[in-house]
Parts: sequence; C-alpha cells; structure tokens
Amino acid sequence: MSERVQITVARSAGFCPGVKNAIDKVLELSAQRQKTIYTLGPLIHNKQVIETLREKNILAVRSAAEIKEKGAILVIRAHGIPPEEEARIRALDLEVVDATCPLVKRVQENIRLHAAKGYATIIVGDRDHAEVLGLMGYTAGRGYVVSGPEEVAGLPRLDKANIVAQTTQEPEVFQAAAAAARAVAAELNVSDTVCNPTKQRQTETVEFSKNADLVIVVGGKNSANTARLFQICERLARRAVHIEKEDELIPEIFKGARSIFITAGASTPTWMTDKVLDRARELTGRREHPLAEALSFAWKIVITGSLYTALAATALTYVSLKLLGAPVSVNLLLMAGLFAFSLHMANRSA
Repeated sequence: MSERVQITVARSAGFCPGVKNAIDKVLELSAQRQKTIYTLGPLIHNKQVIETLREKNILAVRSAAEIKEKGAILVIRAHGIPPEEEARIRALDLEVVDATCPLVKRVQENIRLHAAKGYATIIVGDRDHAEVLGLMGYTAGRGYVVSGPEEVAGLPRLDKANIVAQTTQEPEVFQAAAAAARAVAAELNVSDTVCNPTKQRQTETVEFSKNADLVIVVGGKNSANTARLFQICERLARRAVHIEKEDELIPEIFKGARSIFITAGASTPTWMTDKVLDRARELTGRREHPLAEALSFAWKIVITGSLYTALAATALTYVSLKLLGAPVSVNLLLMAGLFAFSLHMANRSA
C-alpha cells in the first residue's frame, strides 16, 4: 500500500473517567486486600478486560446472592444501580464499595430531586442498559424510557416532566427528543445529562469521520457507547468497521483507504487501541521510527495522567509527614509515587 496512507488515532480514545475510576478502585482493592473482589455485573463492557480482571481474581456476579463468603467485597460498577437494590445489598454481610461514575450519580440525584417535586421522568437511552435500569429506580415509579424523538409521541400526556439522557447518549438525539417532548408535557424541564467525555468523543469522531476513507471503531460488541460511535461513523465515513481485537483486521479492509481514523469506546483500554494501531500500520506498511515510538509512549504516560498522579501522591505523602511531625523518608516518598504510578500503568494494561 502507498506511503501516502495517513492514520489518525482519536485523542479521546481510552477509558472515560468513570470507567477509569472503577478500574482503579478494583485494582487498588485487589492489591491491598489480596482476596477475591466481586463486581455487581461486568465492571465494563469489554470481554478482553473482563478476562484480564478475572485472572486477577476480580469476578463479576449477577446478584449478591451468588456470593457465599461472609464479609466479601462487592463493588457497584460505574453504571450504578437502583436505590432499592443498593439498600438490599448494604443490608447483607458484605463490604460494599460504590464505584458509580460521579456523572451518573449527578443524573441520579437530578431525577430524585425532580421526582420529589412531582415531575415524571423521561430518560433518553437504551431501556435495557444497566445505567438506565439504575436511573429508573430514582423516578418514584413515574419513569419512561425512549430511544429517541420517534418514541416520544407514544408517551401519555404529562403535567410536569423532567427529560434526562443516558450519559453516553448522542447529544443530537437527546436534543431532538427534548424538542418532541414539549408536545406531550404541559411543563417540561430539560436536563442535558450527556457527559462531557461522551460529547468530546463524539464531536471528534464526527470531525474526523467526515474526511476518512476508513474508520476503525475499537470496543466490545455489547458496549452501547461503542455501538453509537460506530453508527455515527457508518453515517459519515466512506467505510467503517467495528472490531474488538486487532486480529480482526485483514488486508482487504484497507483496500483503497488513504485516510484512516481509529477511535474507541469508553470501555476500551488504551493498550487495545495501540495494538490496533500497530496492526493497521503493519498492514498498510506504515511503521514509525523506533525513536518516534519511544517518544510517543513517553508522551502518553504524561498526557494520560500517570506521571502527574505519581507526583501528586509523592507531594501528598510529603505534606502528611510534615503535618504529623514525622521524619521525611526519601524511600517512603518514592514508594508512594511508584505505587500510584503502577496502579495507573496496571489500568492501561488491564
């Protein structure tokens, strides 16, 4: 293939903050407690990552009833759960750790506050998605789920309604649904709860897909946000493929492609995107110089926050020692920084 092939990787590719926070929590618990960690449902919608977590004794269960160990650790995943379910599991002999994405928690609280004021809730999202099932639990029994503006017309007439979005919804779909909802609600409160990382990811995808011969979307086939990215790319790019692993790429996919864009869902780790990039370069004859690859890797460590986190952990340890009047140990400072750094690097390789 010609040397004129250009491959661009999305700046937004990699775990979103909510998923990264959940992964960090379970890895930290696993390192500290040296025991089986259970998650309520798959931590993220990515088979390869789930398999890697399983190897680290981090196991997914469908319900708390599957856990037979007393005092076992159960992690609520980033999608969140209904309040009734959370109350039930907290009443059990389990150590419950909440890894719900803070942005999902914001939507939960938004719904709860409006429901308390008598508002019905319209959720624009996938009705079977874990996040939406959790959000429905905050609607006080007055919740409706629509996938888009087409389904809004089928709703009953509502006196007061609060319309929100699944955090990974397409912004345009939410806005269209909100506009349609004005015809069914006498009073409508519009709460745009699409999270900023999703908006940034989708905006970048739209920008690059329009001019790409080929878009490669990396992510789990059961990931809702990855599926949405793929739908966007199918509409805009000349050709788009959705893959989970780099070995799904074959030479025929790249036929006639001179401009290639690689993007990924919120539950796709950076290392998977890197493998896809390497495979794409191999099949198109575009290999970077070893020095360029080394510099690129070093920059990724800085830009993804690993180095900043390590420095912050070191600084926090130093301040804590000074406040306690304890002697400052260089070895202790190094251990704190390296521990934080290793967690972030483990996150990249998990």
